[in-house]
Formats: sequence, structure tokens, C-alpha cells
Amino acid sequence: MTPEHLLKEADRCVKCGLCLPHCPTYLKWQSEADSPRGRISLLQALAAGELRNSPGMERHIDRCLGCLACETACPSGVRYGQLIDGGRALLNQQRPSRQRWRRVFDLLSDRHRLDRWRSWYRLLRRLRLTRLAALMPSPNMRRMAKMGEQLSDESQLLSGLHPAALPTGRLVQLFVGCVSSQTEQPLIREATALLSRLGFAVEIPEAQACCGAIHRHNGFPEQADRLCSENRRLLQGSRAETLITLASACQLELSTHLDSPLPVTALADFLLDLPAGSLAPLQPLQQRVALHTPCTCHDDRSRQLLEQIPGIDLIELPENGLCCGAAGTYLLTQPEASISLGSAKIEHLRTSGAEVLVTSNTGCALQFRQLIQETGLRVEVLHPIQLLLRQMKA
Repeated sequence: MTPEHLLKEADRCVKCGLCLPHCPTYLKWQSEADSPRGRISLLQALAAGELRNSPGMERHIDRCLGCLACETACPSGVRYGQLIDGGRALLNQQRPSRQRWRRVFDLLSDRHRLDRWRSWYRLLRRLRLTRLAALMPSPNMRRMAKMGEQLSDESQLLSGLHPAALPTGRLVQLFVGCVSSQTEQPLIREATALLSRLGFAVEIPEAQACCGAIHRHNGFPEQADRLCSENRRLLQGSRAETLITLASACQLELSTHLDSPLPVTALADFLLDLPAGSLAPLQPLQQRVALHTPCTCHDDRSRQLLEQIPGIDLIELPENGLCCGAAGTYLLTQPEASISLGSAKIEHLRTSGAEVLVTSNTGCALQFRQLIQETGLRVEVLHPIQLLLRQMKA
């Protein structure tokens, strides 16, 4: 987004303030500069050359979660997501030192590099050196080291062609993502088994790239577009009928920017759209389950899927409309704010009496698991598909 395009879109904001009650950072800090209309005003001044880039401006722009709750509330239809992404790209152009974060994002978005880093981290864990992370001076590095505890112990990437259990001749491609390929390997394996059981061969290309959301939302659109191009090339050479996603953030990014030659579908939606009776009878579940709706899930059909489980006590996690603080890389770039926002969710989870929390977003799952462990709660965090498959196996 050029400064001219940024100004044109920003001018659609009439500064009415109807977004304020929906903005988690405004509710937290009660600062106009940390509200959607305040950030838009800052970006307008920056793009027009009326204000210079400064640490204070960057702090307010970077503290935005990008949850887009303000877009839903906006009567003028301002595309705030494009504004904040474009504004960060402008900041990156004006101050090259911000490029240091791109190296971190390049690591997180590369499945193979992340796999090597995971192997190195496992060695440090075996040597009991990971506890030294608490001594790191940077809160960003301390949070990253703690999150490293959730890296899978499995030694290889899940890729290749997985045959169907039934001879239907149908093929789908499964999008496993970057971070999720290292933290959600049980989910990927279980989703593959479920699709195979339903008669679908599953393709997971070795060369599959990150969806690009990590780079795009941090102001590096060229890298995001390059990753989209790599994935589009893979899809053009595939015989698959659908690209199936597991993480809501990947689903949103791919459906918005990929320009895919195949339909892009969340696994929950794919299962719900199958002919009636396709899923095996589900066993009853006598547990209270809290459903977390990620900010990236504008039409979360997980509830509709989970309600098919007999006996389930399914509740909405209170304040589902407010971000949990994960927000992609926000849990690493803004660790203190992320933990503060997440702690409010953990308190809601504690009082809910839920034994299981389900969420369809990888970052949200990482955030919840970390904070649940630190607070000593006994709550299991699962993807909706994992809970569904568990009741099929019971």
C-alpha cells in the first residue's frame, strides 16, 4: 500500500469512536493512540509527512493486535487491516533497523529451518539448559524460549502422499503451515488419518511454504507475496480437488491472497459439507468444553461440528469477541501485553469449569497452553477436529 493509497483509505474513517468498545488495546490502556481511530490518525500524519517516525509512534502501531474487531464495528467499512499492514510496511521502509524482525519471521515461516532449530532446542532441553532462558535480558527472547517447550518431539516433517483407506480416487492437499508443522504434529497426523478414513488420499508437499500471514501483518508484503506464489505453483501442479487448512489464520490469509486454482476450505467446513452420515457415529462425552473463537475465524463452524457429539457440555469462552493476545507473532513481539491480555482469558477459563478448551488457531493454542501451564490449571487444549476424532475412536 503506497502512502497515497493509505491516505485514501484512512480518509474513510470519520473518527466516530464506535470501534472503541471493541478494541482490546484501547480497553486495556484507555489511550486514544492505542485505539483504531488514534492509530489511523497517526498513520495519516505519517503518510502525509506531517509527523516523523519515532519510537513512540512505532510503539502505538506495533501494539495493535490486528484482531480486526474494529472492522466489524465500523459503520463506514474502513479496511483497518489493510491500513495497519500498510502502515507497518511504511515504518519498515523508513527505519531499516526494524528489518531485524524479518530474520525472526523468516525462521518461523520456513518449515525446514524451523525443523533444524527444533532439533537444536531438543538438545538444549536434554542438557537441561533451556531453564537458562529465564536469565535472558530480552522479554521477547524469554517468551520465545518458553514457547519452544511446545515444539514437537517427533523427528521428521509430515510430508508426502498418504493413501486413502477406501478406493474412492479422491485427493485433497492438506496445508500444514509453518509453526504448526512443528507444534501441532499430532493434529496433522490425526487430520490425515481422518481424511484417509473418509476415503481421501492426502497430499502434503515437501516444498509447501508458509501462508505468508506472518510477514504480511508485520509489514513485509513482498515476502508474503513470494510465499503465496510458491504455494500457488504447487497447487497448479496438483491433482487435488481442494486445499484443506487446519489453522484459521492460514485459512484467512490463503483465501484472501493466494488466488488459488483450488477451493480453500477449513477442515471443519469440509467435514460439515460432506454427505449426511459420512462421519462415524460419535461416542458421548460427559465433559464441559469451552469453545474459543479466534479473531481470524469470521465464520467459525466448529460449534456446529462439536454439537454433533452426544452429551457434550459446550460453552462459549466468555469475552470471545476480545483477542486472547496471541495475534500471530504478537505473543513474541509484544510479550508483556500478550501475557496481560491472555491472563484475562485464563481467568475466564478458570471460572468456567471447563476441562477442555478447543480453538482452531495455532497461535491461540500456543498462548493458551503456555499460560495454562504457568498458572497450574488442568485444562486440555485441543483443535476441534482432535476432539471429534477422539469421540470417533472411543
